[in-house]
Amino acid sequence: MNFEPETYEELIRMKRCIELTKYYALTEAQLEDIYVFLMQNPDGSVKGGLQNLVLIRGTDTQHAQVLMAKRINTGIDGVLLTKTAFRVIPHYTPSSGSGRSGGSSSNNNNNNNNNNNNNNNN
Repeated sequence: MNFEPETYEELIRMKRCIELTKYYALTEAQLEDIYVFLMQNPDGSVKGGLQNLVLIRGTDTQHAQVLMAKRINTGIDGVLLTKTAFRVIPHYTPSSGSGRSGGSSSNNNNNNNNNNNNNNNN
């Protein structure tokens, strides 16, 4: 980005914009667009998906600006960037058919068997 931050708020905004480059392939111009957008819209947010970033003014999703930006980190499903936050949405992989309770109960049974064996040996 071609400007120096003059305030702490500008520095944090710039840091968050640069942080986006860990997750999305962005041009210098796109980074500057995002920075200026956040500067001009204190209640604005940037929501990242799999193939784009959406710049939203407050709650006005009708007039949102979409920037095509390929996600380069497959460990995420998206990001949310606001004036006060930078949140990464991790990639969710559903577990296969066995479910949690089956694994837990078999662990409990093994523990019970071990306890019973220990009690029988004493």
